[in-house]
Amino acid sequence: MAAAPATGATRLVDALAAAGVRRIFSLSGNQILSVYDATIGRDIALVHTRHEAAAVHMADAWGRLTDEPGVALVTAGPGHLNALSALYGARMADSPVLLLSGASPRSQRGRGAFQELDQVAAARPVVKEAWSLDDPARVGDDVARALALATSGRPGPVHLSLPGDVLEGAAPEVSPASPALAGPAAVGARDALAIVALLAEAKRPLILTGPALGRGPRRAAVQQLSEVTGAPALAIESPRGVNDPWLRGATALLGEADLVLLLGKPLDFSLRFGQAFARGCRIVALDPEVVGLDADSHSPRWGGVGGEQRSLPPDTNKRTALALTADPAASAARLAAVAATRAWPRTGWRDEVESARRAVPAAWEQARRSAREPIHPLRVCAALAPHVEAGAVLVADGGEFGQWVQAGLEPRERLINGLGGSIGSALPMAIAARLACPDRPVLAAMGDGTFGFHAFELDTALRYGVPIVTIVGNDARWNAEHTLQLRHYGAERAVGCALLPARYDRVAEALGGHGELVERAADLEPALARALASGRPACVNVMIEGLAAPTFGAVAGH
Repeated sequence: MAAAPATGATRLVDALAAAGVRRIFSLSGNQILSVYDATIGRDIALVHTRHEAAAVHMADAWGRLTDEPGVALVTAGPGHLNALSALYGARMADSPVLLLSGASPRSQRGRGAFQELDQVAAARPVVKEAWSLDDPARVGDDVARALALATSGRPGPVHLSLPGDVLEGAAPEVSPASPALAGPAAVGARDALAIVALLAEAKRPLILTGPALGRGPRRAAVQQLSEVTGAPALAIESPRGVNDPWLRGATALLGEADLVLLLGKPLDFSLRFGQAFARGCRIVALDPEVVGLDADSHSPRWGGVGGEQRSLPPDTNKRTALALTADPAASAARLAAVAATRAWPRTGWRDEVESARRAVPAAWEQARRSAREPIHPLRVCAALAPHVEAGAVLVADGGEFGQWVQAGLEPRERLINGLGGSIGSALPMAIAARLACPDRPVLAAMGDGTFGFHAFELDTALRYGVPIVTIVGNDARWNAEHTLQLRHYGAERAVGCALLPARYDRVAEALGGHGELVERAADLEPALARALASGRPACVNVMIEGLAAPTFGAVAGH
């Protein structure tokens, strides 16, 4: 039997397969069924979810853990819009994601087609680039270019809209176009020498990175630079910025730095727009999206989400020694090589910052052993710690409980909700994490509010035989907002944040998973052991004390 003629959909799947994509996270819809059909018989698995945002969260987790683009495929109109909030989280986390969205036919454009929407315009604020496919024969080129864009420069999401008539149209063989991109290179030799000289001159230099440089090979380049120069390196990836509880006591030392090297980290809200540092601190910025100086304030401007430009406080230029458009990871490697050619005195500054980051208050040890009810969040961390130390992947999400987990554990790597500050991603992220790391347990610690966003992705985990363990810190309220209400308005004006102490464990059981209710601290370890041994998606529902997140010398304004 002769092979069926190639279509835009088959060209799309061909391009994904050629790029090494083996999983597509998706939720079905009539505009993308041609792509589903084209995957039959191919080495590409469809992981179909219960919500479009969950598919993007999974692609996001895949991108962060593997450094390969995670691919999400959703349907048109409402399906596309459902995916966009998760896409914002991926953008703020520097995560390489490709969102493919079915779209109404080109031939009906502007005529009120079913689910017609300017999807490219809707996606553009939260992606590096977005466009619509126009030529079935060139679909492969479009996909190859989008995948390359997602991983180049500052990694991030890219969107392609897929009109139905492009997917179903005949796609004759054409010569492939090159997807090669001219991204920013490493700093030049002269600039590298100048930056190394500034680092050597500083008494307390500090390296701060964006999320992408806190992961994988990029992180290794930063660590090498830190080891050679003695400048401590910290990743800024939390929506609480410099008040990320994971930073612990290091937060209080940021103001002592006399030089800050920013690698892929804009001077945004998370650094209080530079006000987290002492007034005399000099700043060196290497970023793929530094776009120059503001004409009025003469301050560096950074490219923001969707390409908008962010200006900084007027005094920033006085403190900025150098701001260059450059690949930060490649630049870190070059700076380390240049720095290795000279001697560096060991001042103890790096050890001081790293010790402060690891140190915890003395009172924490008692909290980790506490038997009180409701259960202290640190007692939950104590039960999780042996599994995390043995190599379990940790996913942490939610308001105050999520912050306690991030402060109370030291995982090999962590997946958190990121600088975007939204919650709800932990459960779908945990599924993708287990698919990416099949030989490692995955623990997803989340608040009760977080669990409600994507609880039914436990069904997805069951259908695909993915044994994740969710740990729900159940304090029966939106505790982050409740804490803010207490702080700013007083207890008598706390409103709209109460939840029920629901039996989330029974949700898992009803779907066919494993459920545990924990009301006493002594039951934590046995419940976790049973959940891990069950071999099924599990929910350990822990009744916790609703405490405000820990702070460590918090920088004002957060």
